[in-house]
Amino acid sequence: MNEIRVDAVYQASSERTIGRMCDIDPALAAGPLTTTVGDFDVVLAFPKFEGRLPAQGYPGWSGDDSAPVALSPTYFTAHTVFALTPGLDEPVVQTQLKAAIAAIRFAAARLSDALRVEQPSVGMVGHIPKVLSLTATDVTQGLKLTVPEPLNPAYPMVVGLPVLTLDAATNALRNGVSPPRALLSQARYLTQSTNSPQPGTAILLAAVAAETYAKESLKSCRPPGSTPSLRSLQQKHGSAIDLYGPIAKEVIGRSLEHDDPTLWSDLGKLFSTRNKMAHRLTTPTHPDARNLVVAAMQAMDWLG
Repeated sequence: MNEIRVDAVYQASSERTIGRMCDIDPALAAGPLTTTVGDFDVVLAFPKFEGRLPAQGYPGWSGDDSAPVALSPTYFTAHTVFALTPGLDEPVVQTQLKAAIAAIRFAAARLSDALRVEQPSVGMVGHIPKVLSLTATDVTQGLKLTVPEPLNPAYPMVVGLPVLTLDAATNALRNGVSPPRALLSQARYLTQSTNSPQPGTAILLAAVAAETYAKESLKSCRPPGSTPSLRSLQQKHGSAIDLYGPIAKEVIGRSLEHDDPTLWSDLGKLFSTRNKMAHRLTTPTHPDARNLVVAAMQAMDWLG
């Protein structure tokens, strides 16, 4: 069996600037951390600190040079070692390397999230930490292997979006952009245009956008003093999805449930997914969140 080692170096903070760098307990720099991801044991480590400052990898620290209470690392490393049968076809080798890299990225993301939960100033939880180097080596034969993955995951390319018109630009300068549309745009970005998708956050944003947009839109269609009032209709029907169903039918004479049953069903899934997150911390998958954000956009467009 050949011993294969995959190594990665990650930027510890989103930016290498004072005030944006993370701080760690010196004990974390004394030795490595180990975790198991699937079939791989992943070893993570901050630069080795042996009690003397200045030290390589630590441009900043807090406390006395002889007894710092916190260290500011510029990077951390992650590696895994696994066995591979000699003579395997190249596609098989590449598949194993991809699995090892995925395990390393998963572990590195968790360590990065731990930093960001404690110190939000160093970056957003869920964002993939930046890779500074990624290598694979057949240790047994002393050979460098081709890495079948990019250094950092690419972001999706989205084409065919509407152009910014003169009217839209003028209106934004005069009145600002619509808050519900702004929330929806953030949800679309987090599911469609980043290499660090945030499906849970996107669902929350899209659900709030769809609900508040419907309330604003229907309220603008309801003359003052109308009976029953929009508030009383909401009290009667209760759920957010009803804004696009019986409440819309009462106010504008049409219902999404009747006009587009499939979109109505998807919008209902958006609100139920939001509720599951609020009550059970159930996070949707990225593909599901992407589809439900699109449903929110289409439902809002249906209202006009």
